[in-house]
Amino acid sequence: MTHPASILIVDDDPAICSGVSALLVQAGYQTASVTSGIAALEWLDQHPLPNLIVLDIILPGIDGYTVCRRIRQLPTYVPILMLSVRDQVHERIIGLELGADDYLTKPFVPLELVARVKALLRFVQHCTATHQSAEQPLEHGLIQLWRGQHRVLVAGQEVTLTPKEWQVLVVLMEYAGQVVGRETLLRRVWDDTVEGDTRLVDTQVQRLRSKLEAYAADGSCIQTIRGFGYRLIGA
Repeated sequence: MTHPASILIVDDDPAICSGVSALLVQAGYQTASVTSGIAALEWLDQHPLPNLIVLDIILPGIDGYTVCRRIRQLPTYVPILMLSVRDQVHERIIGLELGADDYLTKPFVPLELVARVKALLRFVQHCTATHQSAEQPLEHGLIQLWRGQHRVLVAGQEVTLTPKEWQVLVVLMEYAGQVVGRETLLRRVWDDTVEGDTRLVDTQVQRLRSKLEAYAADGSCIQTIRGFGYRLIGA
């Protein structure tokens, strides 16, 4: 029997914790809730890691940004959906730079919250499942990418990517060797849900570049073309 996915909700408002928990339980998930950053870190020390974390930014004691940073220092990847009243683009960028996988502002549409949780969990399931497939990978330089398996190798080494990093890499691999504009990446990866701020693209490319180039022999995989976008280069 398959156990339902577990989700930790971190929000300083007990009413929001209760409401989000009810939504997710109705969708078939198990939930736990805490109302401070310190309580979240203590919970993570005392329990098995959840399958996903819904994380507010404004928390007493330790804010959500710090909690996110601490979670990303763990050896095991856990998807993080930030949930906040802060709706400025620069706030989203900070969250993404620290390792959040998605960002939803309050007030939110309940069905959208559930849909985003499902999408993040589905991505992780694809990444961790064992696939027996004859799929031929996309290849460029030292990089091999299997779409169906959500698998990436750089110089033969497995690289773990977040959903947005994965989507950015897929687009760059499709146009390997060609310049891909920031607007193209924004449209393909964010599906027009973010209004035209290409700084989100720059943030994800920087994170992706640091992961790929850790395995590249000469430390180069993604080239920045100033004023235009990015190009995947051979190694």
